Amino acid sequence: MKQSKSSILIKIFFIPFFIFFISPIKVYSLDLSEAIDLALKNDPEFLSAKESLNASNEKLVQGRAPFLPNLSGSFSNSQSFPSSGNSLNTSTYSLSLSQVIFNHQLNAAEKQSLLTVKEAEANFQSTKQNILLKVTSAYFDVLNAQDDLKTVEAEKKAVAEQLEFAKRNFEVGTSTITDQQEAQARFDLIRATEIRNRNDLAIKRTNLEKMLLVTIPPIINGIGSSIDVKKPSVTDPKEWMEIARKQNLSIIAATARLETARIELNKTEKYFLPSVSASASINRIDTNPSVSVTDGSETISLNVTIPIYEGGIFKSEIREATANYNKAQHSLDLALLNSDRAAAKSYRNFIAGLAQVEALEAAEQSSKVALESNRLGYEVGVRINIDVLNAQKQLFSSQRDLSKARYAALAASLELKASVGELKKEEINLISDLIKQSSTK
Repeated sequence: MKQSKSSILIKIFFIPFFIFFISPIKVYSLDLSEAIDLALKNDPEFLSAKESLNASNEKLVQGRAPFLPNLSGSFSNSQSFPSSGNSLNTSTYSLSLSQVIFNHQLNAAEKQSLLTVKEAEANFQSTKQNILLKVTSAYFDVLNAQDDLKTVEAEKKAVAEQLEFAKRNFEVGTSTITDQQEAQARFDLIRATEIRNRNDLAIKRTNLEKMLLVTIPPIINGIGSSIDVKKPSVTDPKEWMEIARKQNLSIIAATARLETARIELNKTEKYFLPSVSASASINRIDTNPSVSVTDGSETISLNVTIPIYEGGIFKSEIREATANYNKAQHSLDLALLNSDRAAAKSYRNFIAGLAQVEALEAAEQSSKVALESNRLGYEVGVRINIDVLNAQKQLFSSQRDLSKARYAALAASLELKASVGELKKEEINLISDLIKQSSTK
């Protein structure tokens, strides 16, 4: 089976990106795949979309049913009391068979039912994609908040050590009280930041729990500290826009609605076409006490129906169908425009995200070197305490920014997939599996 151009592109650059994005994880609890499964099980929006799809599938059955033979039977029983005094019991039996031969309205309705299913499937997949993005974003928010808290805890520890170092130097007379006061002020500020970050983590956890409708474990795995940047092989946003125009789910749904409106317009314009059907029936009447067939008939007929006058309602319906068709065309134009914007924006965000990760990785390394230089300089008396504190602040700030950039880059890659209609649960499973595998290394 041939693969689509977009599927091949996805495998070319996204999978290597995911493979190199992950590094060993220390603790494992609720993983991303499990979070997605919970959302797909409990999310009301997703469940509603699923039932809507199920209902649309039944429309397909209903659209085909009129073209199948229709068989019906009836039975009635009556009892009469004539003046002679002898009661009569009469039973009537009938069996009828009908078959549509030609009916333009029913033909059109069957085609519309097929399009209804196509639109419902696109809407269902679009809702599913939105759930994947929404839950992944909330999950990353928790991980990012955890990283922020871990970073500020590490920074507090580092500043506390620097504070103790400044106190000892002041006691032996190698530094001033100012060094100690500066370190104490920085320590107090970090304590306040730690409180704020703990509260932020609690809020992010609550947001995720509301989405999943469960209480999540206290610890969730995060993404590691290394990434090998892999840029996409397709570097022209216009190419992504072209892929999106063929596969974007909003465009697929809008196209189905336009075709449905076109058929409806054609159906109303051809209302005056005749409809043809055939029917056959058998009727029997049994009367007791004679216990004999007193009457019976067999009928075969060909029925042709032609509308003659409808009071102007169908001309009105033509105007209505025309307006709905024009509306559907405008909706498709808007879907195309939004798709172009989303594909181009997602691609640029992804590329910018990768570049930012690369730059911040370099900044982190530079900050580590700068901190070490300032520490050595302070020990030999060529740097002051505030220089060390500022270098520490710069390092931890770079680490926080780098953590956020990694989550943002990964989220952008998923949004790019969604813009071209390629975001599947399997992609989330890939990320989740790699995280779990890395935890055992």
